[in-house]
Amino acid sequence: MSQWLILLAIVPLSCLQLTRMYQTKNRWMLNGIAFGLVVAPISFGLLKLTYIPLIGKILGLIGLVANLTHGSVGYFCLVGSGILDPGATITASQLVLINLVNGLLFAFCYGMIGYSIDRKLEMAQGRMDAGVARL
Repeated sequence: MSQWLILLAIVPLSCLQLTRMYQTKNRWMLNGIAFGLVVAPISFGLLKLTYIPLIGKILGLIGLVANLTHGSVGYFCLVGSGILDPGATITASQLVLINLVNGLLFAFCYGMIGYSIDRKLEMAQGRMDAGVARL
């Protein structure tokens, strides 16, 4: 059932297409937020694909690396705040809570990275427009 988490990849892909189609001003910020919301559950879903012989092993390795960097942050935040007991077995509802916290944290982080990319592109476009105006 957790393999269905990979379908969450539709969210950032559709956001990428919509921001490209409508040419929004904060394109990379919106894409960063969309990617940050779903990166932890997608990495967990990729991790569960290791039962497929060749392609599944490669996807599982990608999911493992992504889950090592994105999966534990929410857990440590919840353990640090006292909501979860350290060392206890995680239930399905606690895993959902961990992924919600991960989604909020990484949406903020990747959104800020996208915002800075948008500002740099805007400054570069302004310099290019100023250079054309001088001619």
